[in-house]
Amino acid sequence: MSIRVPILVYHHIYPDGSTELTRRSNNKATGVISESDFIQQMQHIKSVGWKSISTTQVVNWIDGVDDIPDKSFVIHFDNGWLDSWTTAKPIVEDLGFTATCFVISDGTEAATEGKTATVHTSTEGAVQKPFINWEHAESMLDLGWEIGAHSAVHPKFADLHLAKGDEGVIKEIESSNDVFKRRLGFVPPHFAYPSGSRNERTDLLLSSFYRSLRLWHFEAQPTWTFTSRETSLLGLDCQNIDNTVSFNDFTRIFTEVIEH
Repeated sequence: MSIRVPILVYHHIYPDGSTELTRRSNNKATGVISESDFIQQMQHIKSVGWKSISTTQVVNWIDGVDDIPDKSFVIHFDNGWLDSWTTAKPIVEDLGFTATCFVISDGTEAATEGKTATVHTSTEGAVQKPFINWEHAESMLDLGWEIGAHSAVHPKFADLHLAKGDEGVIKEIESSNDVFKRRLGFVPPHFAYPSGSRNERTDLLLSSFYRSLRLWHFEAQPTWTFTSRETSLLGLDCQNIDNTVSFNDFTRIFTEVIEH
């Protein structure tokens, strides 16, 4: 049996009772989940014997450099929202898991300077919410987490390429990477497409800057697809998890991934 790897993508983890958790989905991803639901999900994964590994470990495995345990999974937090540090991090740490936080560099830069930033997302529209700062990012690295790139301002890259061509895409990436180099001393090797928007040309352009590119997609009735050793490094597959995903559908990830 060939190994397949779930890559779980979260956005906001909110404390129970938060008004953000009442937002209607209208058959779209909400990008939010309660702290108690997140704990239940993580505890379930732990109880059925799955091992948390890093994005780099998955990429090394696809490249044929390393092996991974049969029951391996990956946790991603997109955008670099502050609750990935305040709410999610203690839970992940307590269970002995690791994660990758994909950072919108302008948002984290603004937070570091005591400012706010507005970004446009598929899950929430135009929002102005707290981001982690660069000190948080450094602490994540110290804990064994990885920091991934998620652009400077979170544009849809297929739209950006249509409007501004190769030059516009490269400008967005170089702007973000310059901040990473200045603040962390390196450019993250892994990139997650904002809103999953991409095309073959953006894949080619971004492959010059990053070792891997991760997709994002959402179906109202979850149909799970997984990353395998045959997956292109220009399109790591994943599962979007939020409060539109029932616990039954969540647990199905870890049965379907081995039923092939």
